[in-house]
Amino acid sequence: MQGNNKVIDPSERSLYFDAFNGVSGDMVLGALIDLGLPIEHLTEELASLDLEGYRLVANEVERQGIRGINFQVQTSSDHSHRGFSKIQNLIQKSRMNSQVKERAIAIFRRLGQAEAKVHGVSLEEVHFHEVGAVDSIVDIVGACIGFEYFGVERFYSSPLVLGGGTVTFSHGTWPVPTPATVDLVDGFPVLLGTVQGELTTPTGAAIVTTLAEQTEMSTCIFERSGFGAGDGEFEGIPNMLRLLLAKSLEPDESGSDTSIHRSGWEEEEVCVLEANIDDMDAQIFGHFMELAISEGALDVYYTPLHMKKNRPGLMVSLICHSKDHKRLAELVFRETTTLGIRWSPWKRWILDREIRQIETEYGSVGIKIGRFEGRAISIVPEYEDLKKIAEAQEIPLKELRQKVLEKMSDKDYE
Repeated sequence: MQGNNKVIDPSERSLYFDAFNGVSGDMVLGALIDLGLPIEHLTEELASLDLEGYRLVANEVERQGIRGINFQVQTSSDHSHRGFSKIQNLIQKSRMNSQVKERAIAIFRRLGQAEAKVHGVSLEEVHFHEVGAVDSIVDIVGACIGFEYFGVERFYSSPLVLGGGTVTFSHGTWPVPTPATVDLVDGFPVLLGTVQGELTTPTGAAIVTTLAEQTEMSTCIFERSGFGAGDGEFEGIPNMLRLLLAKSLEPDESGSDTSIHRSGWEEEEVCVLEANIDDMDAQIFGHFMELAISEGALDVYYTPLHMKKNRPGLMVSLICHSKDHKRLAELVFRETTTLGIRWSPWKRWILDREIRQIETEYGSVGIKIGRFEGRAISIVPEYEDLKKIAEAQEIPLKELRQKVLEKMSDKDYE
C-alpha cells in the first residue's frame, strides 16, 4: 500500500501508549503494524534514509492469549557509532514528511541529552552506540512514519513499567532502569514492577516522553487498538505494548461535548479497581461478585491470568461510580485474598435507557430498552424477571425467553 492510500480520514487523532508491560522502539512499531500500518509503506518511506544492510521482519505471535506483532530489524553488520549531528543530517536529507523529520529529530535529541548527562559530555560529543545503530534509527524514524500515517496529532500514555534486575549492553551490566532511562522518565509517571528484566528501554522511553502529554485524554472515541510484542518473554506477563488510536471530539464553547449529545449517549465518570489473585477458592469468587453488585458495583468481571511461579490466576475488575471507589476497595480487601488494588479513573459512554413492563400469560416481565438518538436499538427482557417466573412455574428458561421475545416483536417501543 502506498503512503497516500490511508485507511484513516485526516481529522485529528490521538494515540494512547498503554505501556502495561513497558515500551521499546520495536514494540511501538509492532503495535503500529498491528493497527494497520502497511509494512510496504514503512519500507518505502525508510528507503529515503541513507541506510543499508537491514531487513524488516514482522511476525504475528501470541503471548498468554494476546495476539500481537513482533517487529525486528535484522542487520548484516552495523558497528557505526553515529553522533547526534550525523543522525540529524541523515533524517533531514531524506524525502520524508516534515512532521516525521521533526518528531524523529526531537526524540533523538532528547535521547542524546540523556546519554550526554550520564557520560558527562556534551550532546555533540555523544556517540549513540546502540541507539546510533541501524535498528534503533529504524525504530525511531519508523515510529514517526507510523504516527504520520494515522494522522496522530496528540499523544498520551499510561505510567511506564520499567522492570527490574540488570541488563547487559556495550557499557557492561547495569541495573534496571538504566541511568539514561531514569533521566528520560524524570517527572513522568512510572512503575518499577517485579519482573527481572528491562521492560522500558531508553529508545522506548524517549519516544513516549518526547511526544506524550501528562494530562488526561480529551473526550474521544477509540477506533482501534494494536499490540506490539517485545523479543523477551517473562514469566507472568505477555510483554506487550498496546496502542489505542482515538478520534478526538471537540467540545463546544460551553465546555460540553456536543458530538456526544448529538450521538445519543451520555458520558459519566467511573472508577476501575483491579487486583490479581492466584490463591483464592473459586467459590469465593462467585460470592464476591454477587456481593459487590449488591453493594453498588456497576460491573464485576474476571480475566484469566498466568501468574508468577506458573500459577493460574484471575484479575478481578470492578467498575463503580467515583464516589464509591474507596468503599468498594474496602470490600475487595475484606472479601478477597488480595494484598493490593490498582485503581484508575475512567470515563464511559452509556445509551439512554428505560425499563417498561409487558404483561404475558406467565406474568409481568420488565423490558430494558436502550435508545440512540431517540430510536430503540437494544430491546431485551430482564433476566431476573424471567428467572423468577421460570423457577416459580417450572418452565424452561429458554422456552420462556423465546415466548417473551415473540410477544415483544408486536410491541411498539418507539
